[in-house]
Amino acid sequence: MAAATFSEVLPTGPAHDGNDQGFWDGLRAGALCLPRCAACGTWRTVGRPLCADCWSFDSTWEPVRAAGTVFSWARSQRQLMSELDVAVPYVSIVVALDDVPVRLLGLLVGTDQAPRIGDRVVGEIQRPANAEWPVLRWRPEVAA
Repeated sequence: MAAATFSEVLPTGPAHDGNDQGFWDGLRAGALCLPRCAACGTWRTVGRPLCADCWSFDSTWEPVRAAGTVFSWARSQRQLMSELDVAVPYVSIVVALDDVPVRLLGLLVGTDQAPRIGDRVVGEIQRPANAEWPVLRWRPEVAA
């Protein structure tokens, strides 16, 4: 029996429970979409089926601007998932979005410099060669 590859074990795309389907459908359509409680309007973390404020399961998926600041980061020296389609070492960052009170994890691309907490970043939807679904990557914001 052949050993499983990382892409077979940890593929990109929606979870089996469907709680993050709107996020992935949004990326396919070229937008960052996040869940918002249909009952009280509270923004949710992707994959969370229940509103933390009112406990409603009803949600909508709304497009948001993919821009924010680096909240945290880590450099990885080992390739963990083949569908990441990036060379090691790579930097994962947690981004505090500007327009909604949500933080998202993603890869930082387009720079060899280590990020600093508070650095401005913008999201970019990419389609890795060996992934079925597009992914959201982050780049340093270029001053206008």
